[in-house]
Amino acid sequence: MAEDKKQQNFISLNTALKLIKFDTDFQMQEILAGRPTDKHTFVLYSLPGVGKTQGIRQMVGDSQHICVIDINAEFGGSLAMPISHVDEKSQTAQVLHALNASIRKLKDHAIKDPTTPHFLFLDEFNRGDEFMKQTIMQLLLENRLPGNSLPANVFVIGAGNTAENIFSDEEVVENDVNELDTATRDRINPLFIQLEPKEWLDWAYANEVAPEVVDFIGSKSYNEQRQLLYQPSKSADGTGATPRSWTRLSSFLTDPAIKNDPVLLRAAVFSMIGNDCGEQFLTYLTTGDSLDIFALLEKPDQAKFTSLSTGRKMAFFSSALRPVEQDLESEAQRGYAQIFLDYLQTNDQTAIARFMHTQVETGVLQQRYPQTNLYLRKDPRFMQLVMEMSVNNV
Repeated sequence: MAEDKKQQNFISLNTALKLIKFDTDFQMQEILAGRPTDKHTFVLYSLPGVGKTQGIRQMVGDSQHICVIDINAEFGGSLAMPISHVDEKSQTAQVLHALNASIRKLKDHAIKDPTTPHFLFLDEFNRGDEFMKQTIMQLLLENRLPGNSLPANVFVIGAGNTAENIFSDEEVVENDVNELDTATRDRINPLFIQLEPKEWLDWAYANEVAPEVVDFIGSKSYNEQRQLLYQPSKSADGTGATPRSWTRLSSFLTDPAIKNDPVLLRAAVFSMIGNDCGEQFLTYLTTGDSLDIFALLEKPDQAKFTSLSTGRKMAFFSSALRPVEQDLESEAQRGYAQIFLDYLQTNDQTAIARFMHTQVETGVLQQRYPQTNLYLRKDPRFMQLVMEMSVNNV
């Protein structure tokens, strides 16, 4: 029986991560105070490729405090696909050994650092055979494997697909997953993640996604953005578009040999985001007035910059930081930082606010572009923007 969309409380990925973070911090306070706790078992459900794993990694921060296991990729069904010449009992032992080996480093670090929360993230947790289902449920609900309990400061989170598509109106083939029984579902906290274009664009601005991608998607209406960011393949072996595939497309667009060859570019784009989205994006690249970051830095043009849409200004601010940082680090500087600072004096308050939020407030500017951060903070005009941001956040 299909899940009723209206019965689900859809939330954004950022909201889900905040809930997990705040709850974990509270649970750690209780653990450190010696009080009994009843850990919440969070499970994230969403369309594929929306950034669950990456979001969890960024929430945790320190790579030593998280272990990510893709159950489907690493264990591929376990006993459902028997290993040749290995009996079931031996294969069971091999799977348990592999799982224990995967989490050993995290467990050891958690024991050495008992005051800090650590996370075991089980992606595709509801795939595989009955043995895998029982084993993963032990990890999720009881923080243990047979003969191996995890420290109290290790929190286990699951992520997977629902048995049926409840996230879009597209007719998608039902997912081959283990449906949870009523008793198990009563013990977990399912979080249903709805794709939120603005959140993804903010993430893209802060993570150097190609300016062509953020400009193309950012210039569309909300409904168009959702359709572009998630467009399932029309065939079982075809290619569709997801936030992850748009992000990966950036690597092709930074390669001049591919970007400047129409045949290679078309093949690369279609391989990443499919035919429908690919055609729209190629039309934008070949017939539109594409955003040229280096041209605006090499030949400052305030009039041209002012005429750009808000989305294009935001794409420029996020994508220009890397060449500005590289210029400050070079011996033969070309003055990109001053040019960038001059562009920041635009009257487009929306573009400025998004830049200040995604790059400055989040700490991205300081962490990834330290020379640019120091340069900008020496200028009173930039510090005025910082002060305004602080006042607005009070």
